[in-house]
Amino acid sequence: MSTANYGAFAAALGGTNERVIQLPHPRVTFLAQNHNGRPALLAKLTLNPTQIVPDGRGFSVTTVRIGSDDFVRIASTDLGISLLFLKLVDYVLERTAEARDAADAGRLLVAAVNEFKRFFQRRPDRLGEEEIRGLIAELLLLLHLHGGEAARTWDVFHAWGGPFGALHDFEFAAGNAIEVKSSHRPPAEIRISSPAQTAPLPDGLDLVVLPLERVAIGTEADVRFVDLVREIGVLAATHGGDVAELWDAAVRVLGLDLADEYYEQWQFLLGDWLRFVVTEGFPGIRESDIPSGVVKVAYSLRLDSLQAFAARFDDLEVMP
Repeated sequence: MSTANYGAFAAALGGTNERVIQLPHPRVTFLAQNHNGRPALLAKLTLNPTQIVPDGRGFSVTTVRIGSDDFVRIASTDLGISLLFLKLVDYVLERTAEARDAADAGRLLVAAVNEFKRFFQRRPDRLGEEEIRGLIAELLLLLHLHGGEAARTWDVFHAWGGPFGALHDFEFAAGNAIEVKSSHRPPAEIRISSPAQTAPLPDGLDLVVLPLERVAIGTEADVRFVDLVREIGVLAATHGGDVAELWDAAVRVLGLDLADEYYEQWQFLLGDWLRFVVTEGFPGIRESDIPSGVVKVAYSLRLDSLQAFAARFDDLEVMP
């Protein structure tokens, strides 16, 4: 999540009503706006009559004309800048960056808002093993990044985007990111859900992998799922404010009910973290090689094919 975006909204809100600050974007003019004391995202786009962008939890959507230009305005319903609104902004900017032209940008903006809304619809099913394993890896990395320092709580939750559809699990102010995966023990392969997950970034991308092996109840374990989730919940509640709200939203998105005895059975032995620095030549499928008409590509990577990109996990920057 971009702290630059936060700074733009803070600057807009610090000025007069309707003040705007342009946000960086490769395809569309996006502006952070002070809309009657509430942050709003303005997109310089003309939607066709069939493209309807519905309101969602914590935001409203309208189309407005300013001078000779059409805009879509996504306005927070809350005073001040909430982490959830910033998550929405980042998601919209990230999705529309894929646009081929203005018409495609309008389509992707509508899709992004609808997708973000769906993230907050409570899942009717329980998390499966692969989802639990992936969440454990994300939460353990969150604790590592936090490092037990209260001053870092807002920053680390600010960076965490895993439950909300972010391209990478942690995205930092400096432009670098960390993608988190789990594997079985001994580690052999990982699943890549989108080629863009392992495309090099100008400011740096790390892929970290945590080997986990499930053990039966009653045997010694390094981590119990419910204990880890509760620990993160306490951390968020202690900080309060936006962090607590973000954590509550993540729990809703995941459909996670710790009162369900089903979650008591999940406990794991941990292996050592693996780290790979994603640079040019990193194995994977490049988006430019995907034929037109193919809309979703997922694949697995053998970890032994990544040794040329291996680095010490202990040298991973705790916070950028």
